[in-house]
Order: sequence, then C-alpha cells, then structure tokens
Amino acid sequence: MRIRQRLAAVTMVVAGVGAGLTVSATVDPAPAAAVNYYGALSLSPSTGATGRAWDYPDAVSANRAANGACGYTDCRVVTRMTNGCGAIAKGTSYWGYGAAADLYTAQANAIYYSEGGYVYDWLCTSGHS
Repeated sequence: MRIRQRLAAVTMVVAGVGAGLTVSATVDPAPAAAVNYYGALSLSPSTGATGRAWDYPDAVSANRAANGACGYTDCRVVTRMTNGCGAIAKGTSYWGYGAAADLYTAQANAIYYSEGGYVYDWLCTSGHS
C-alpha cells in the first residue's frame, strides 16, 4: 500500500512539472514593434530638379528633406512611400508618379501615368519588397 501512495505522489509531481513546462512553452513573447521607413520624392516641374529622402522615422521629416534636397521654390512632394519604392517618369506631355512595395511596380505606375514616358528618378526605402 505504501508503494501505491508513493507512485501516486510521484505521478502527481511529474504531471505538475509537465504541465508547467507545457504552459511556458506555449506562451509566445510579445512581437517586436514593426519598424517603418518613410521616403519621399520631390519634383520642380519648371526645372526638372528632384529631391530624394529615404529611411526617415516619419512622413513629415521625409517630405521636408525631399523638398530641401530639390532646392527650388516650386518643388513639391509628388510621391511618398513607407517601406516601399517610388518613381517619377517623364512623358512628352506629362509627369507621372508611382509608389508601391517594390521598385518594378512603382516604375510601371509612374510610366503609365506619364503616358508612356521613361523613368526619370526613383528610390526605395529599407524594408521594401
């Protein structure tokens, strides 16, 4: 009878330890905060000058940096991106702009909106696909 009590006690201890290990193994740590990288392309339509800014911590900073890099009073941000790519295309009559998660799509969008022009400038932030 004494052996049965000991076996029952050992079984309970083993079951308790096993349950403790199981619970701790199924608890996932909190996910790390996702990092976003912001970028912008600026264009001066009168001169064709462009400004580029990438890997900024927020969109406002990226916009300011792109306009500052462009250097003319008529510079305007024409495309913004977050963890992606942007492009400016020049057609015979129109400028086209595009942004996407990957460079190919951003350039294709810009060419489409320029009505068949060519890629004039482009950039990608970190974290693009």
